[in-house]
Amino acid sequence: MRDPSGRSRRRVLGAVFALGIILLGLSGCKNSTTPDGNQKARIVIRNDIGLAVDIYLDGAFQFFLEQKEYYYIENVNPKVYFLEAKKRGTQLVLQTAKIEVTENRDYTWTIASSAVVTITNHYGETLSLYGDGTFQTDITDQTSASIQAIPYGEHLFEAKRPNETEVLASTRIEILSDKVYTWTISK
Repeated sequence: MRDPSGRSRRRVLGAVFALGIILLGLSGCKNSTTPDGNQKARIVIRNDIGLAVDIYLDGAFQFFLEQKEYYYIENVNPKVYFLEAKKRGTQLVLQTAKIEVTENRDYTWTIASSAVVTITNHYGETLSLYGDGTFQTDITDQTSASIQAIPYGEHLFEAKRPNETEVLASTRIEILSDKVYTWTISK
């Protein structure tokens, strides 16, 4: 005889679900982020450089990361690893790192910019400086200002009179390494 209310079917499904949970618990299944005594070392790579990058491990392509993404290379053995971050789709090396794995823990490499743009004002008056549309600082005539930790990629720099909207001078600078870039503003 058939149960028209469906209670028997719900009981069977509930029992199957409970059995599945018990079996999963007995299997020792763990999330890879859950540390235990048997977990091998991992290399965590974080991309804060400003561009998408291709990641190479000991010369072999591994994966790519967009800006602000991270990824784990899991189950790495003790040894020294050579890492490269190349501009996505090119062979242009942006940064490198050497990581010596000696124990079972996380090793983190954060790919970040320490590029600086130094702007010198020879315009004859005080100017307001903008980077990618955001106010940075005012700079008096015959002085310089530095903007720190500029992300990689192309950036627009503009100079305006304080409290005005007219752009008096502008330049685009492509940041592709951790060095000092310069721009001199003159009439």
